[in-house]
Parts: sequence; structure tokens; C-alpha cells
Amino acid sequence: MPKISICVPVYNVERYIGRCLESMQRQSLSDIEIIVVNDHTPDKSMSIVKKYAEKDHRIKIIEHDKNHGLMMARRTGYTMAKGDYITFCDGDDSLPDDALEFLYNEAVRTKADIVSGVIEYIPIVGKRYRWKNRLPYGSDKISVFRSLLTDEFGHNLCSRLFRRELLQSYDYETYEKATNGEDAILFYQVVDNVSKVVTINRVVYEYWQNLESSSQVRLKDNALKSIA
Repeated sequence: MPKISICVPVYNVERYIGRCLESMQRQSLSDIEIIVVNDHTPDKSMSIVKKYAEKDHRIKIIEHDKNHGLMMARRTGYTMAKGDYITFCDGDDSLPDDALEFLYNEAVRTKADIVSGVIEYIPIVGKRYRWKNRLPYGSDKISVFRSLLTDEFGHNLCSRLFRRELLQSYDYETYEKATNGEDAILFYQVVDNVSKVVTINRVVYEYWQNLESSSQVRLKDNALKSIA
């Protein structure tokens, strides 16, 4: 059984998926599985993934028969995960080489349900900057909610390590083809079941600006239709 499962939804990321997978292959913690969920991508992303999978048995491919959207692709990934812990990475982003090792060591040391690291945002133009990752009120559920609501702590799924049972033992609401607030919808539900959340002051996720990414396109017609 691997220490960590990484869930990677794939849809229209052929320009970036190689960078994403290579960052996982370089991890100093090598006892991992990489679960690639093909959300019926129309581009050549999966041809690239399959070439990597031929040489790395840690890469597992799951096929969707149609496009279900990001939330459902992530659900498919974490449902199938076998690792002690689960994390998420979008196909156009990457991980620093020691990210998983630091997250895992802290999870083991603290016995936390969630360990949260720092996201570094990498824009096409301009300087990199880091997202807030603070829990000033405490590590219990109520304190985490307070930090979320006061914008000290983000509701992102990526950059965080989740105890596997936290995701697999509960039936969380997910919405097919949701295009707005996907991370928040799941993260708030998950936090409702935690006993302890901790943070580490270390960059564990590289969020590359991609103007074509669904996470950067807000309130277009299809996004408005998904809000109900």
C-alpha cells in the first residue's frame, strides 16, 4: 500500500501534463501512486500520459466514458485511492521535489486529518507570490471554519494531504460539470468531519497561471448555468 495517492484529473492539458507528471516522478518520497482520471479529454493529453505510464508502474489510469467535470473526476480519483493519505494536483500544475515528503512527515508526526502546505502562484507575467496558509484560531474543526470565513485559510484542495478515511468514509455531495467553487464545495464538507488540521510553512504546490484553465474562467455562460 503506498504512502500517498495523488489524484490528477485530466482534461485539455496536453501542453502541461508532462511537467505535472515529471514533478511527481521526482518526489523525494517515492512510495506513491499517481491516479490519472481521464475526464474524456478531447486533446492528446492521454497519449502523453500513457507514454509515462508505460515506464512508471505507479501511474494508474482511470477512464471516464464521458466528460463529468472536475468535481466528479476528483471523486473518482479519491474513491479509488489506496494510499494512507490522498492529495490532489491539477494537470497544468506541479509539485516541488520534496513536497510530499514534508507533508507526509508532518501528517505522521501530528496525526492530523489534514496537513496544509503553501501554494506558490506562478503568473505568466510578474512575480510569484504565496497564498495565505494560516490557522490563527486553532486546529480543531470550529477554529478551521473560523479561519476559512476570515480568509486566513483558503478552501483549496491542492497543497493539502488528507487522511484517506476522511475522504472515503463519508458521502460528500458532488456536482457533475460544476464550474464554479468546486474546491470550496468539497472542502467545507470535509472540514466538518475533521478533528485536527495543521499547517506547514513550506511551498508544496506550484500553481501555474493558465488562461485556458476552468479554474481561471469565472462567470461565463456555462458557469452561470452551474449555479443553482
